[in-house]
Amino acid sequence: TRYADVHGQDDAVEAIRDLVELPLKHADLFARIGASPRAQGAILAGPPGTGKSLLARAVAGECGAHIEIVSGPSLLSKWVGETEAALRGIFERAREHAPSVILFDEIDCLGASRATADAHHQKSMVTQLLALLDGLEDRGQVFVLATTNRPEDIDPALRRPGRFDQVVWMGPTDEQGRIAIFLHHMRGLKLADGIDRDPLAAELGAATPGFTGADIAYICQRAALLCVKEASSAPDRSAALAITADHFHAAIVSQSHTARENRRSDVGGAGTLLRARAMN
Repeated sequence: TRYADVHGQDDAVEAIRDLVELPLKHADLFARIGASPRAQGAILAGPPGTGKSLLARAVAGECGAHIEIVSGPSLLSKWVGETEAALRGIFERAREHAPSVILFDEIDCLGASRATADAHHQKSMVTQLLALLDGLEDRGQVFVLATTNRPEDIDPALRRPGRFDQVVWMGPTDEQGRIAIFLHHMRGLKLADGIDRDPLAAELGAATPGFTGADIAYICQRAALLCVKEASSAPDRSAALAITADHFHAAIVSQSHTARENRRSDVGGAGTLLRARAMN
């Protein structure tokens, strides 16, 4: 996975490149000005399907780094101490295989605010994660990224400098980003004769405000499914099979409810992020 695979999130890509790629690839330049190429952490926040995990994988791919992908819910254990031990093992492997990127997917499951945590083991998990992050102060070759849909639920102590230095918001992409994503997912699809991909992608991009990259991937898959469904019931099965603009538009209609939810989430989430930053 490369940065070129992350469409419509240029600001987020630039922010993560500054935080992660510069210290990893240009440690010599830091040394020339007497600075340490200290690895920094970042939280990628935004609604589902906006490319948060994809961007984290792209960082590892661009830097040639080992990546540890940690699913927050799957790491939770009912046995006291097991989650903490698993966390320690992840950080140890990252050190051994440096340069490394650790990705905590759904960090809010592991790093929920201790002020609202109900059980002792939940507070213990956050404390262990804080200790591991603090133990990586001189971690020049280990980078820690996290994703969340709910930045307001993360313990404020995780968001201070030296742990997760920055929160990067990734909302639904703009029209140009949607056009690029449509073109990406239409590659390899057989379109009906006379259809030019660029104008079609522009038309679809304009018709899908608030849609995420995941929504657009679904629309392209759904258009293919509608095409096959139509052909499967046609009297002449030998007729030419190709996806039309109508198939795409029908797929957009089926995904419109999700996109409306994303627009509400984007507005609310950006406001929540500003409030979360203000609490730091």
